Amino acid sequence: LEMIATSCALPIVLDSLVRMIESQAEGMFCTVLLLDEDMKTVRHGAAPSLPADYVRGINGLTIGPRAGACGTAMYRGERVIVTDIETDPLWEGYREHVRPFGLRSCWSTPIFSPDRTVLGAFAMYFTEPHSPTDDELRLVEAAADIARIAIEQQRASQALRHSEARNHAILRAIPDSMFLTTIDG
Repeated sequence: LEMIATSCALPIVLDSLVRMIESQAEGMFCTVLLLDEDMKTVRHGAAPSLPADYVRGINGLTIGPRAGACGTAMYRGERVIVTDIETDPLWEGYREHVRPFGLRSCWSTPIFSPDRTVLGAFAMYFTEPHSPTDDELRLVEAAADIARIAIEQQRASQALRHSEARNHAILRAIPDSMFLTTIDG
């Protein structure tokens, strides 16, 4: 939260968040995936412990009703728990991609904006079939909430920079002098 408050870059904040969550359980690998502005395409946010080839392989995928755990969670707008990737139908089209990396279970929780727009997903992977404990579910929910705060802060900062740039462009285009005054003169 301190990193968010001091406007650290989003990739650095998400990387730190993922590492902190991973430190809470042995053999857990986490990722934050972002939903692109088209509201259909998955983009890499952070996954410092997952194999780079796996991360590259899921970057740019399209969400849908059977798009692994994360793509399905973002599509449905609800948590998806896959206890065994080898047998779960949500992974049919992705099983061959994940198999070489030894990942066997994945739980994904959507990251929502305050107006319930899906911003992305926070996921936990394990190398064995695994059902979540109550503590692990609370952990993924907390992580998704912190990721939401970071994403929202970044978007607000980008919107402010865009607005300031637009205002400066307008003022530069006005050939006459201008002054501002308060309502009381």
